[in-house]
Amino acid sequence: MKGKSIFASLLISAVVISMFVLLKQPLDGGSTKPHDTIETEIKENKQQTTDIASKAYEIISEYMKAQSIAAFSPYYELLDFQISNYAEKSSDIGTEATFYYKIIEKNYDKDPDTVGNIKKAKESKSKEYQQLYDEYLEPREMNFDFKVVIDKEGKITLYSNLSPNGIKWEETKMTDFIIKE
Repeated sequence: MKGKSIFASLLISAVVISMFVLLKQPLDGGSTKPHDTIETEIKENKQQTTDIASKAYEIISEYMKAQSIAAFSPYYELLDFQISNYAEKSSDIGTEATFYYKIIEKNYDKDPDTVGNIKKAKESKSKEYQQLYDEYLEPREMNFDFKVVIDKEGKITLYSNLSPNGIKWEETKMTDFIIKE
């Protein structure tokens, strides 16, 4: 009988331990991780989201600089590229960012007297000659209101707000802003 009571005690202990283990398992498939591990994972996820956002800004910044150089460098010496009022959001399409974009440029350092309208002003002894000459050598700004969409495949599409009143985004390219004579 002593063997049966030891066996019964062991069996009861096994059942109690099994029930205790089963009761510790969450019913909804949730985590049994300690609270500090969950907090660490939340912080890591927030950091990944921040990293993705900063990567989008970097991608857009590099894209805009490359597009600006390709479009305007044959005509101007490009001095600086600036993004301001940057706002970003995620959507079903991908990442969408709106911002103001400024290019600081100046004409290539060549003799202004070789430029058509300045040359004519000099030859005709126009009062505007000196002003045209000086303005030709000064840095200037080109300002834009843009939206960029980076789709899930990484394709970048540029939009410009061409509406004088409100916002109306139209797909565009930087070369669309070159004034053709």
